Amino acid sequence: MNLEGKRINDERGNTYELERELGRGGQGAVYAAKGGKRAIKILFDRSSSRRELLRGQLQDIRRMHELRDLAIASPLEMLQAPHLGYVMELITGMTSIAQLIHPPHDAKSLSEWYLCGGGLRRRLLLLARCAEVLAQIHSKGLVYSDPSPNNIFVSSDLDAHEIRLIDTDNLHYESSSSTRSFYTPGYGAPELVLRKSGVNTLTDAHAFATIAFRTLCLIHPLMGDLVLDGEPELEEKALEGALPWVDDLEDRSNATIHGFPRDIVLSPNLKKLCHRSFSEGLLEPTKRPGISQWVENLYSAADSTIECPDCSSTYYINQKYCPWCNCPRPSLVKLAIKRWEPLAKVEDCNKFLNTQNNLAVLSVTEQQPLILTNRIINGRTGPNSHSPEVELQLEATNVRIRSLNGQCFWLSFLKANKRIFVEIQDSWKRFPASDSSYDCLLHFAPADRPHRVAIFKFISGGHSS
Repeated sequence: MNLEGKRINDERGNTYELERELGRGGQGAVYAAKGGKRAIKILFDRSSSRRELLRGQLQDIRRMHELRDLAIASPLEMLQAPHLGYVMELITGMTSIAQLIHPPHDAKSLSEWYLCGGGLRRRLLLLARCAEVLAQIHSKGLVYSDPSPNNIFVSSDLDAHEIRLIDTDNLHYESSSSTRSFYTPGYGAPELVLRKSGVNTLTDAHAFATIAFRTLCLIHPLMGDLVLDGEPELEEKALEGALPWVDDLEDRSNATIHGFPRDIVLSPNLKKLCHRSFSEGLLEPTKRPGISQWVENLYSAADSTIECPDCSSTYYINQKYCPWCNCPRPSLVKLAIKRWEPLAKVEDCNKFLNTQNNLAVLSVTEQQPLILTNRIINGRTGPNSHSPEVELQLEATNVRIRSLNGQCFWLSFLKANKRIFVEIQDSWKRFPASDSSYDCLLHFAPADRPHRVAIFKFISGGHSS
């Protein structure tokens, strides 16, 4: 049922003209209202019992103070009968993430279309922000219930990475999840499709994993060539988890020639998450990676990308050539973020750093300055984790660095087997980047207490990282 052009009222008597459909999910459809300030959610089920349930849900959501700082569209008013639904704030300057999943039929080049949507890094950042909000919802004992591309809105501006979740009527406490099993077709976990479970945090995780794989690879993880070229019944079997996923390592019967090569769009850790989600975790939810693991690995993947100076596409730093245009990778300074412990001897500090895994890997080039946020400096995620803290620029083989928040940071240099510390605040400091690790460290706290540090290493163009 399409309601575009129709006029409907809310319970306060306000009238809205529905301009265009913004998205459609498992329970209903969302429309933009004329005037540009409101959106309307129309539910398919108009029963009186569903109306009272919705009224109670919206009242509960309005009372949830813990949701006020999250990137969720706020419900405003219920609709008048005969329609069932509610009015919400319209997110201006945003569009459904579905626009980054479904290329138009007349697209001449998928690579060019992918770049027009912001490329790889932007997709990784948007997905990371979405996973971050879902993880915050889960941390409060809530379930989102129906993640789908149509209820995740992202900034239209290619330089922005804001997201909003709509369909807030789906939010509820996990303890009540056994009574609900709705989902958007194509995104429901097999246990929902088979009606063996209600929605919970792990069914949210399956839906998000499917969204992430489609956004990055442009194919559905369960729809290989066996399904696409076969009988309609095979699609149902695939969604029930009865067929191998497209990148199954042991059974290639449902592999596909479609989509981007995984080495281009998935980091090694994202590949592992996808295998866990759609192989061992497909039919065993407890083996499925939770949303928080997606947050960490999506941000890490985005951190590990570099911009091509020729075609402006983004790609992973471990590749010597741009996979989109084959341009050699430019010279860069790689930053490995590690944990620092205040030890008495320089050699002991270096030995300790050698034993630590990288917490993040980033890069700065002459074409691409780098902003370090609170997430990198303190390892935090959430609403306050994206504030800019430090800016870095590369000039030939020299790095320029300054504090953006007025806080003091420190550079340390090795000299005569001792570390010399230099304060960094608002003014720029310049130092030569070395091709040897530990020559120069950026400290995010005083050296006499544990904290994170950035280790600089210069890598000339096209060389292995």
